[in-house]
Amino acid sequence: MPRKPDKDKAYLTVHDGVWRVSMGVPRELRDQLGTRLVRSTGTKALGEAKLARDLIVPQFKKRIEDAWSARGGKRNSLLALTLETRRLMETADENLADFMIQGAEERYEEILNEGATWVNEHTPDGIIPRRIPKPEAAKLVSEIRRVAAGDTPIAHYHQAFVDGLKIKPRSKLDEPRALSILLDWMESQDIEPFIENINKRNAIRFLDWLDADTNLSWASKAKYFGRIKFYWSWLARREYAKENPFHDLNIDKPETKREDDEREYTDEEVQKLLMGEPMEGRRMLDVMMVAALTGARLDAVIDLKVGNLSDGYFTFKAQKKERGSRDIPVHPDLDEIVARRIANKAPEDDLFPEWPGPPSTSVKPRSSYFSKRYTKYTSDIGVRDEEKGRRRSKINFHSWRRWFITKMERARVREPLIAAIVGHARKGLTLRVYSGGPEFLEAQDAIALVKLPPLDGSPVVEERSLTPRRRKP
Repeated sequence: MPRKPDKDKAYLTVHDGVWRVSMGVPRELRDQLGTRLVRSTGTKALGEAKLARDLIVPQFKKRIEDAWSARGGKRNSLLALTLETRRLMETADENLADFMIQGAEERYEEILNEGATWVNEHTPDGIIPRRIPKPEAAKLVSEIRRVAAGDTPIAHYHQAFVDGLKIKPRSKLDEPRALSILLDWMESQDIEPFIENINKRNAIRFLDWLDADTNLSWASKAKYFGRIKFYWSWLARREYAKENPFHDLNIDKPETKREDDEREYTDEEVQKLLMGEPMEGRRMLDVMMVAALTGARLDAVIDLKVGNLSDGYFTFKAQKKERGSRDIPVHPDLDEIVARRIANKAPEDDLFPEWPGPPSTSVKPRSSYFSKRYTKYTSDIGVRDEEKGRRRSKINFHSWRRWFITKMERARVREPLIAAIVGHARKGLTLRVYSGGPEFLEAQDAIALVKLPPLDGSPVVEERSLTPRRRKP
């Protein structure tokens, strides 16, 4: 028999030893809120976690209820029926329209009467009973009246907007996050969630709040604000909104010093990473080696098939804005790894079967689990460069790609050849459009110039960079 759920731990899960509250989101609302609402309780003690849960669960339920309201209510709910009634009234004759209006007014009265209290009010004409409806009933009727009069819930068209986007499924996850940020702000400002309430003044207020009063990084602020701006542009083009009040607004990028940017690994860090002993052993070290000696991105490495290796080169799938797959010569230091991983395998087999992808229903990339394990490994051995206020370390898996490019440049490899090897757009119309690409043997010779630091523990002598790094205190 299936095990019965523990009601005492309802909504509670453990992540890295800390209890967190997790609540599933109805399928219809996932374009607004994501698959689940999750918040850490910040404690490892079950008793404290249950106290925190009792405060968080009502907040999650309210977010879900507000999300229903923002898209026009649940199917067959009052808001949804009001939207349908409004649509029917556009073509109804006068008698039918009057009948529908009368029915709506009777329903409003039923809502206001339910749970209301009555008080006697003294007036010049005598004592008159006055109804005091429940606040939530008054708010609901106010919203319904506005919808009936022509106002539209902000999220009503959002799913159609998302469905029409020509972007990767994982990128579409930013759309509900952005919409949720806007709706949460409107709730905090007591602004009803209607398209018509987003005028220029409120658009500027939202921009100022997002820029100054949230803990998001500049990149996240700009991304989410850009998604809201694009949604409103879509609404305006289809005349669902009168205008796009966000169209000329932007979140300015703060000035940063070169030393504050993400960077490549040093040779000492490369030595420490490759000589370390991750829990996953060769499963992780092999991925690191391939990334280090090809300059390929993590997704491209993890997704390799045995059939992507042929005649001494890798065929990497297109990434980001690359137009197609690209062939990269195999570095001599990868020969042993390649031979071991293709032995007795079929072309359709994964080169790294130890890192399987998420369920087919997930939009996460196959590399997501590896990325989490890699972050833990670098933290365990102290290969991190973190600063307060930064979302992530200045060195991360992408630093392998930076290290590879740096080594190629210092080996005096031509810039157009480096760009062709790592899949960057080459400069100028001549090379970008008309050239068939550099010779394969030239790329093979260039890649062989990239040398790993000694992996026997010998001292590492760092090459001096023309761009000096800030010394750590």
